[in-house]
Amino acid sequence: MQQRDHVFGRTRRIGAPLGFAAALGFAVVLDGCGGGAITAQSSFGNTPNGVSNNSMPTAVIQAQMADTPVDPAIVAADNAFGLNLLNTLVPGANGNNVAISPISVAVALQIVYNGAAGTTQTAMAQTLQLSSLSTQTLNSDNAALQASLLNPDPKVQLNLANSLWMHLASNRVSFSFVQTDENYYGATIGDLSGAPDNVNAWVAGETHDLITQIPPPEPPGYYQKIIAIIANAIYFKGQWTAPFDVSQTVAAPFTLSDGTQTSAETMHQTGFYPYLQGTWRGTQFQAVRLPYGAGRLSMLMVLPDSGASLSSFVAGMTVDVLNSWTAQLQTTSGSIALPRFTSTYGASLPPALTSLGMGIAFCTSKEADFSALAPLACISDVEHKTVVEVDESGTVAAGATTVTIGVEAVPEAQFAMTMDHPFFYAIQDDETGELLFIGVLMNP
Repeated sequence: MQQRDHVFGRTRRIGAPLGFAAALGFAVVLDGCGGGAITAQSSFGNTPNGVSNNSMPTAVIQAQMADTPVDPAIVAADNAFGLNLLNTLVPGANGNNVAISPISVAVALQIVYNGAAGTTQTAMAQTLQLSSLSTQTLNSDNAALQASLLNPDPKVQLNLANSLWMHLASNRVSFSFVQTDENYYGATIGDLSGAPDNVNAWVAGETHDLITQIPPPEPPGYYQKIIAIIANAIYFKGQWTAPFDVSQTVAAPFTLSDGTQTSAETMHQTGFYPYLQGTWRGTQFQAVRLPYGAGRLSMLMVLPDSGASLSSFVAGMTVDVLNSWTAQLQTTSGSIALPRFTSTYGASLPPALTSLGMGIAFCTSKEADFSALAPLACISDVEHKTVVEVDESGTVAAGATTVTIGVEAVPEAQFAMTMDHPFFYAIQDDETGELLFIGVLMNP
């Protein structure tokens, strides 16, 4: 059904009819993984089964060629939203692991934001921390961010992919919305008639099977009634700059939040690390950063003193606080003991997003305005899943987000007109008022 490759932000289309393909026109294709000749070719319908050659979004290519700097505003927005979302989810986790991909959830919702209007758009902007960013600035900023993350390190694999699933035979999504999703986010276009299986297959392919199901099973006919699914997937695989020695990994006690202990396979290492020891909100903590590959990407770990509540420590943490800690890191010799772990997390996000201020965007509000996406559209669900695996060699992580676009209930009829007896009719040119046909129906 589709090829499996890992070029950041490429465009592919699955199962689209040729008429739809022709309407979408052309895409600029960059051969290879971030280098090579730039050519123009038909965006799809040019390969078997209507699946296009790999390509990057036009806006991303333009940003890469122009070496467009990343706007700090989009990074601050994504990070602030991610921390707010984490703080909203942690209290309900009952001491269990929570892991999210802020960029995955943010990008999926920012794509949907392009279709919002009125108070719905305002509420989403506040929740997503977009401040006064226009949709054009937002999309351009995301293109520059994607270009910056292309092939960041030879020892790091990073892939961010987007897809848009519609009923291609009876599409209701506006053409301008589809164009934006393609041009700025490299969306694969797929047929919603095969949902959720084909959506899950796409997510599994993009995440190397770390995430195999995200749109949940629904009653028969559910996916025939929705308008679209916007999906995002991110995959990360990075080798530690200084891998841990497997022979130094031993079982050691790990104290849970309720005070009980369990055993964890714990990795050990000694060396020089960016390190900070500080106090925040009355709690002492240590922070260390472990780099991947050539050092552009890293994992920051913050450890409050034993006995402190991690959920309380994290609550209220802001981007400014996190940035201040990072700025204070100083290279120091020390030893590290880090559990080898796998964290798997999944959640339906409407309750958390509603508490963050965008409840109006959901179908339950009956006030959603996504008129720039499709008539009567609303968000019926947002699903997110994340997997993080850390061992002696490095880290593998994947995240996926789907936003399901449903339809508002049709307002209650204000009148009833039953034409069950003779009536007059007219076919008219509404611009000039010219009557083209008129008649009376006496007997149908």
